[in-house]
Amino acid sequence: MTDGQHAMTGQVDPSLSDAEVAELAEEAYLYAYPMLVAYGFFHRQVAGPAAPERQAFNRFTHFRELASPALNNTIPWVNTDTLYSAVWLDLRAEPFVLTNPAFEDFRFHDIQANDWYTMCFVTRGTRDVGNGSRTYLIAGPDWTGPKSDFVDEVISAESSIVKLFVRVVVENDGDVAAIHRLQDQYDLRPLSAVLGEPTPAATLLNLPSPESALFEGGFYECPTPAFIRVFNALMIVATIHPSERDLFARFARIGATPGAAFDETALREHHVAAIMRGIGAARARITKRLAHLGDPINGWTYPLDLRGGRDVLAGSTRAFECRAVLAKYAIWGPPAEEVVYMNCDVDADGALLNGADAAYTLRFDGPVPAKGFWSFTVYDAETRLLSPHPSGRYKRGDRDRDMVRAGDGSLTLYLQNQPPAPDRQANWLPIPLKGFQVVARLYWPTPDVLDLSYKPPPIVRVR
Repeated sequence: MTDGQHAMTGQVDPSLSDAEVAELAEEAYLYAYPMLVAYGFFHRQVAGPAAPERQAFNRFTHFRELASPALNNTIPWVNTDTLYSAVWLDLRAEPFVLTNPAFEDFRFHDIQANDWYTMCFVTRGTRDVGNGSRTYLIAGPDWTGPKSDFVDEVISAESSIVKLFVRVVVENDGDVAAIHRLQDQYDLRPLSAVLGEPTPAATLLNLPSPESALFEGGFYECPTPAFIRVFNALMIVATIHPSERDLFARFARIGATPGAAFDETALREHHVAAIMRGIGAARARITKRLAHLGDPINGWTYPLDLRGGRDVLAGSTRAFECRAVLAKYAIWGPPAEEVVYMNCDVDADGALLNGADAAYTLRFDGPVPAKGFWSFTVYDAETRLLSPHPSGRYKRGDRDRDMVRAGDGSLTLYLQNQPPAPDRQANWLPIPLKGFQVVARLYWPTPDVLDLSYKPPPIVRVR
């Protein structure tokens, strides 16, 4: 029986030892994990019965309000700087054409696309193409058509299903209506509609329904041999990169082959046990890395290897581990060149931040290292959600024009629960009467952030 036949019958290559089966299962689960997590979101948003999160396939869902402690406060470390639009695109039948509106010179915006593997394969916006209107043709891996004259750029994906995001920075509370008008000007249409041609026939997207019992903490992780069956099905809308053909030949020895049938109930008991050991080992690696995302710099952690596309998140077992960790930590993260998130939960002395009996300062002697925009946001240490505060304030950033710099150009933020003296209130960042974290968002970070030579200042306890 050949390796391919083993895959088709849901059997493991009998020449493998149980240790080899476990090793392959660990490697395959680590590789598949981001796709499993992403498919859980996909099923909830567009593919499942009634799609409880109600996002339409091939049509933008515009999120019209900024998150706050009272609104959309269910996402850990939720972004409160931009309004999002999001869409799942089905590129199997034809490409889609996306045109963004022109933006004011001061307004940061970007488009980001992630493939079925969850890797970001493109960002376009203020940082690299400016603020003019541009038209993109977004194509799947099998499209070979010509580039039309009205298209500024063809963007090719490794998968036929992609997740597309649009971000537009909000300058202030009164700016939201202007963002709504910009969101409504994004034009997304299938290529046939743009050309006035007949719409290609659609084919049914036949994917398995994620079993509710295999969700953990809101994530579809499928930590059983069934992951091979689901992984095989998910791979029908992705292509195998040439650099990974040998890897998939190895996966085939435990039945993991794109598009192949797999019956986990037909496995022998010792193979089930070996696969479960491999899954457990992969999950332990993810958990271990989540507990240590990197070596802090003055208390701030920002793991740059958990951001980006194929150049960062593929090509080695470590890269696949990073991709899996990113799926659990912050799925669909943009590349570091676009934005860096820095997280801090300790003060300069290494003590956990806690507003119950302490106040802190954060002082920048020079500019905050971001060319686009920046912010510092406070989150609950345990839930990582925004913490309500009577002031209604939970972040400070460059768009807070009332913030005051000292005569020497330095900027000091005052992190405390109660208001500081009147002359410091513009720089006040309220904190809860309990443990908290601070997340810095640096959009279009400066080169010294990307090469880790920048040393962010510590958060200093002052009482």
